[in-house]
Amino acid sequence: MLRIFLTVSVLFWNQLAAQDPAEEALDFCQDEDCLKPVEAILGSNYDVLEFDFRQLVTTDCSGTNARLVVDDGLIKIANYSLGENAAGTVVPVFPPWGALGYLENGEVQQKFNVFIPIVPQVINPPDPTDPTIEIVIRPPTLYFVRGFDNKVDDEQIKVRVTQFMKDLEQDNQPFNRTTFTMAIFSTQGLMEIGFEKIGE
Repeated sequence: MLRIFLTVSVLFWNQLAAQDPAEEALDFCQDEDCLKPVEAILGSNYDVLEFDFRQLVTTDCSGTNARLVVDDGLIKIANYSLGENAAGTVVPVFPPWGALGYLENGEVQQKFNVFIPIVPQVINPPDPTDPTIEIVIRPPTLYFVRGFDNKVDDEQIKVRVTQFMKDLEQDNQPFNRTTFTMAIFSTQGLMEIGFEKIGE
C-alpha cells in the first residue's frame, strides 16, 4: 500500500527537469494536487512559505532512525487512506508526506508526528479505526524552508536540521526551536526541511 504513494510520487517527480529543489516543489504544486503555499518568498539560502488551513492524517511514532520511523508511520496512514476507516472508503491524500520532528536543546529527539495531507475536497473524512491515527487541522503557518534533492541517511538529516537552525540564528530569524518539519516529495530524496516562523 505504501508502494502506491511512493510510486506515484516518483512518477510525478521524474517528469521535472533538474533545478533548485525549492523551485521544483513549487513548480510541481502549481500543476498537480499538492500542498501549495499561499505565499512564497524565495531566497538564496532558504525560502519563506505560508500555508493555509490544512487537514492531515497523522500518527505518532518513535525510534532512533527518522527515515524508518516515517516509513512505519506512512504504512499506517496508507492503511487508513485505502479503506481501513469507519466508512470503509478510500480517503484521497496528496503530497508531500512527512513528519513533525521534536527538538530539545538543539538535538533531534526520537519521536515524530508523521503526516499526509487530505485533499481539500474531503470536508469530513471518516474516523480512523486505528486508535493511533488522528485527523487534525493545522492553522495557517509561516515556515522558513530549505529544499534538498539528494537522498540522505538519518545522520545527514540531523546535520541538515542543525545547520539550518544555525543559519536562521545567524540571520536573527524568529523561529520555533522546539520542532521542525520534514516534507518529503519523492523516494529519490527531494525534500524540504522547515522551521515555523514565530512572532508575527
